[in-house]
Amino acid sequence: MRRGTLIALLAVAAAIAFAAVALAASAFDVQTNQPQVAGDPSSNATARFPTNKQNEPTIAVNPTNTTFLIAGANDEQLQPPCGPGPVRGAVPANDCSFFPGVGTDGVYTSSDGGASWTNRGLLPGFSDNGGSLQSDGDPRIVYGPSPDGRGSFAGARAAHAFVNGARAYYAGLAEFAPGSQQGNQAPELLTVSTSDDNGTGWSNPVIAANGHGFKFNDKEDVWADKNPNSPFFGRVYVSWTQFRGSVFTFFGEPVMVAFSDDGGRTWTAPNQLSAAHNNNTVGGRQGSAVRTGPDGTVYVFWEDGDIAGSKQVVAVSHDGGVTFSHPITIARFTDIQDPIPGANFRTDSFVTTAVDQTTGVAYAAWAQRGASGSGEIVVSKSTDGGATWSTPVVASRAADGYAFFQGLDVAPSGRLDLAYQALNTRATGPTAYGTGNATVDSFYVSSTNGGTTWSASTKVSSVSSDPAASAQNNLRRQFWGDYNTLVSTSANAWFIYTDGRNGAACAAVDAFQHGVDGSGPATSKPAPENVCPPQFGNTDAFVSKITP
Repeated sequence: MRRGTLIALLAVAAAIAFAAVALAASAFDVQTNQPQVAGDPSSNATARFPTNKQNEPTIAVNPTNTTFLIAGANDEQLQPPCGPGPVRGAVPANDCSFFPGVGTDGVYTSSDGGASWTNRGLLPGFSDNGGSLQSDGDPRIVYGPSPDGRGSFAGARAAHAFVNGARAYYAGLAEFAPGSQQGNQAPELLTVSTSDDNGTGWSNPVIAANGHGFKFNDKEDVWADKNPNSPFFGRVYVSWTQFRGSVFTFFGEPVMVAFSDDGGRTWTAPNQLSAAHNNNTVGGRQGSAVRTGPDGTVYVFWEDGDIAGSKQVVAVSHDGGVTFSHPITIARFTDIQDPIPGANFRTDSFVTTAVDQTTGVAYAAWAQRGASGSGEIVVSKSTDGGATWSTPVVASRAADGYAFFQGLDVAPSGRLDLAYQALNTRATGPTAYGTGNATVDSFYVSSTNGGTTWSASTKVSSVSSDPAASAQNNLRRQFWGDYNTLVSTSANAWFIYTDGRNGAACAAVDAFQHGVDGSGPATSKPAPENVCPPQFGNTDAFVSKITP
């Protein structure tokens, strides 16, 4: 495994600037997809693009035994290398596309508190193992209580405890594999798999949201009510955006939610929480997140758009997700730039959330463009069940760089943990991206007074990444994914993120991308295996284990 050394205390300048704040946290970082291709110890060095590509990572910690963690990511470890070969056949040398029937839901486990990780391969039960569905990524993982043998939580609710152990839920997108379900080729379904042995084994996927007609389900989240005092203890929720329409009309984009009361075996019909209108000028909503409070209150957050711009909103349910309030505005904001100057991977300002399971205080964090024009992470909170929200407080540090893709959680002790990535450039402007121009690092801050003030930041990635080492499969842009994730216990926080430290940039791909967006002369699409370093495109899922 690759493990960074213990991160030192803050640099002297930062310590002086935040002298009134407690001492900085410590951390180490480690690769979770270890080795890069499951069962192949040599693959960290031998895998080639796009086989060596992971992003959009997720992480969960077992609430009954915190030595066990499960992580996941969009993982292309079974995708064939670019160009002609025994899998792709006689294709052009620059063909790096996703191969039909090959899934992308990776699974990684740790049994020592996140110190080391094992790549378990792709989530089983899909087309890679003979199933009729192909996994398509956007993974989200959460732990909850496990039901009894009849799929019931009655005994657990009566005992107010995890009497049947802990169950992990892995939600992701899927489609029918080639040759399956002809005539009903929904673009994306939403599936949930479960594990009762901390990610070593998994059930076959269950469809939680289908796609009859032309529907594209996207950007789902999953959450289990794991507060023993909740009347809905054990209920599992999924939220997502359901794209509607046809190729000839604008898409509708409502936010949907469904829940399961039997441990993920069956799911309710979807409940629509928002308007569906979207004409590419007014409307559109994405990036939902679902959480529950200690009394069973359900919160579904998302980024919404209207004629006035972008806003973070929340819908609230007090009956276990059966009915919801109209969307409540948390705050209006300006999205971070897409792309961030100095890079050209896509970005977003999706919300991340947490609810204190003792006090019921709900928190929402997101990236926005600050007054200086740079990206910053802000946090807002509600102390009245989501009815009203505080003025957002900036939690990130400007000196860290252009902040994006945050993770947020609240520990059982009430400590707020927030981590994010930040980009620094050697040049500025949208045409400056390319090899060696930018670095990405990960940082951590915390709050012990409910988000009113935040600690100095601690750098928790031991090696910087060059975003030019990443790429979309079509090579037209860099690719960092759409989100990172953080989970907390009273003793630790774990921040999982896309990391390109082991990758190598490619001048020919840089030139091609500048030609695509018009910031340079047009060039032919290169064949990475012929003109790029062997580690081109290598992005991994790294986790930093933080001791506050």
